[in-house]
Amino acid sequence: MKRSAWLFAGSVVIAAVPAFAQSASPTAGAEPGPEQVTAQTEPTVEAGVAEEEIIVTGIRGSLASSAQMKRNADLIVDSITAEDVGKFPDTNIAESLQRITGVAIDRSGGEGQFITVRGLGPEFNTVLVNGRVMATDNPGREFSFDVLSPNLIQRTDVFKSSVPQLQEGGIGATVNILTSRPLDGKRGFHAAVSAGGTYDRLRKKLGPDLSATASWTNDDKTVGVVLSGAYTDRHVQLDYVQTDGWIFGQQDIVNGAASASNLPAGSVTKTSQRVHVPQNLAYVQQREDRERLNLSGAFEVKLSDQLLFRVDGIYSKFNVNMQRNNFANFYSSPYIDLKVDSSGTANSFSRPGRDFRAANPALASLSLSQNDNIVERNDRFAETYQFGGNLKWTPSEDAEIVFDASKTRATQHNPRQFVVVGSLAQTSPLYTLGDDDGVPVASNYGVIDDPSLMRAHYAAVEDNRIKDDGSEYHVDSTFQVRDSLLSKVQIGFSYSDRHKTRRPANNYADGACTYCGYEVPIDPSLLSSFEFGKFLPGVAGADAAPSRFFTFDPGAILAFLSDPATLAIPRQGRSAAAQAAEAARLLALAGGPYGAREQLGGILDVREKLLAGYLSFTFAGDNWNGNVGVRVVETQTRSAGFIQPVTGITTTPGDDTLSYSYGPSTPISVSNRYVNALPSANFKLNVTPTVIARAAFSQTVTRPTLTDLGVDNSYGGRVSVPLSSGGNPGLRPFKSTNYDLSFEWYPSRTSYVSIGGFYKSLEDFLELTTEPVSRFDRIFQDTRTRNGQTGHICQRAPKIPQKWASKIP
Repeated sequence: MKRSAWLFAGSVVIAAVPAFAQSASPTAGAEPGPEQVTAQTEPTVEAGVAEEEIIVTGIRGSLASSAQMKRNADLIVDSITAEDVGKFPDTNIAESLQRITGVAIDRSGGEGQFITVRGLGPEFNTVLVNGRVMATDNPGREFSFDVLSPNLIQRTDVFKSSVPQLQEGGIGATVNILTSRPLDGKRGFHAAVSAGGTYDRLRKKLGPDLSATASWTNDDKTVGVVLSGAYTDRHVQLDYVQTDGWIFGQQDIVNGAASASNLPAGSVTKTSQRVHVPQNLAYVQQREDRERLNLSGAFEVKLSDQLLFRVDGIYSKFNVNMQRNNFANFYSSPYIDLKVDSSGTANSFSRPGRDFRAANPALASLSLSQNDNIVERNDRFAETYQFGGNLKWTPSEDAEIVFDASKTRATQHNPRQFVVVGSLAQTSPLYTLGDDDGVPVASNYGVIDDPSLMRAHYAAVEDNRIKDDGSEYHVDSTFQVRDSLLSKVQIGFSYSDRHKTRRPANNYADGACTYCGYEVPIDPSLLSSFEFGKFLPGVAGADAAPSRFFTFDPGAILAFLSDPATLAIPRQGRSAAAQAAEAARLLALAGGPYGAREQLGGILDVREKLLAGYLSFTFAGDNWNGNVGVRVVETQTRSAGFIQPVTGITTTPGDDTLSYSYGPSTPISVSNRYVNALPSANFKLNVTPTVIARAAFSQTVTRPTLTDLGVDNSYGGRVSVPLSSGGNPGLRPFKSTNYDLSFEWYPSRTSYVSIGGFYKSLEDFLELTTEPVSRFDRIFQDTRTRNGQTGHICQRAPKIPQKWASKIP
């Protein structure tokens, strides 16, 4: 990859509400300290006059705290702070983070799940909870923000530059989510309760959003405890049009119109150029019920003037029940009347239907287009926890040593049913790409609401499980230096051990295509009518969505298909005796033809051990400060699993889906080790009392996401495009050399204007690539992560509006 430009970002944070009471402004030129943001509860006396300082809370207090964090930091950072206990902005942490310049989010079920920072996706960003890595229920490293309620969060920091004491792993950013600390709060007992709800207009349902927080701290502020809980239950509906990938290559075409008759056998030829053709087009309605329970707590005690002990923990249970109904046309060659634009993309085409084949007997071997009714149930049951202990020892006024240990675990259970009931098209369905303002259109699919036409087709069952276990140990020390240009020395060590497993179970190898030929009728009593209602109103092309098709209970269809009498129905090219033998084989499988059987070849088992040490020096002058240091980390990985050789590839008569058979599994283990030295430097200059300039340099790495390190391989696809995918245990880490510049203006305690630019020089770019690979006498399109090219990310700066530029000193 080669990308070139400078990327600059501007941000403005301004208080939107007045403060009814606040303390006097700080002395000109002085940076506001914590006491000036939170003020005091007791009156102060000066020259015999009592002044009572008022606590500034709510939105203004939140903005002041966030601005102070950014202003006082030794590196480039943005923060979001809760307005009060249990009052973090937005209903989702990721949605709050997208308020920060350079942060974008990916959504799941309508709420933010992953973040992208400076154009780098979730796998390139490290997310910490209370300074520790928290296990994730998804297969990789990417942190799922939707498992945590924002009501438990006190502050979230997004570090865009690096210091040696900050954990490595994020070339985009490092995000640290902080929960409440009792000794940072008020004395005595305090509680906050909130109740709300989210109404989904498409589902026409209201879901509750409840939270409560209670804290207690003794009068001496030596002992404190805080407990929080949150519960949400959302009901979501998503309507969309979807294409699941594109087929690229020379395509088979029919030289004749969809209305042609008596075409000769030689009418099918290949295109002269390689063409992008959609694999399918589906009109989809997806409904989800998303239930989340979060609990967190912390206990702190000052054992002495020199020792502070803390234990904290967080627990999440997140259940998503999803059902997806869609009507889909699946496309494969040959194509009728294929029209291609200048980029090599198919603008329109038809696929043969029964009427076309009947009118052209010389082309009787052509595969026919399909009208499919699909019901998918895909649930996610996730549990995540983290707990840890922390001991801070202050042996002298100039020394501090912190010991920290933590344990984390995440599990996910992902049962899935994907059942297709459909028919071979009576007419020849037409695909049209549409214009830029609309969606692609499928039309001319003929009769689709006649239950007597419905036949059994593809059915897949999965029961996948993920477990992520981790433990961390840190020792961090800080030594202050007086009367010297050198003001601080920091030394630390850390060790972590993470073990992630994914155990897939499904019926793909010997059951998914039991009925792929559209030959066996479905019992009409198992089908019911499905209507979209108002589907994407106002979107061009959306009115082509079918007004009515079929839905069903996937479990009932699977039971019908597993019935011995249904399995024994003879198929094309197979005698009754041969079909009876095949039915007996399928019934003898564990769970029958639709039992979810563990697939050894798809197992992911990756263990990663990290040993790191760092050294950092901080220097300071009258109006500047900076730090320089290095972090050295050794990474050891072991990827284990099974090799499951393919022994045969077959197709079902009347269908072009590939089916695979496998031989005995053989265990395999691959190890990898590498060491990275990661220098960094930050410089901060107070240009004026309210203007700060910053510069930063660092080298960072992002390790391959854990899913990419597996030894697994999987196969699929169709006759025209065989597909394979899997892991790559020999991947190297993605390296980035980073340069940052930032200018910040603080016109008041609660607002700032900032503009910044960055440049990243990249090596060993981790790319999900698809390459042709020769296997089993076929050319497979093989998709997996590979170390790619070098490159850089940057962008030109925008112009500063004159009304702002004229006010900056």
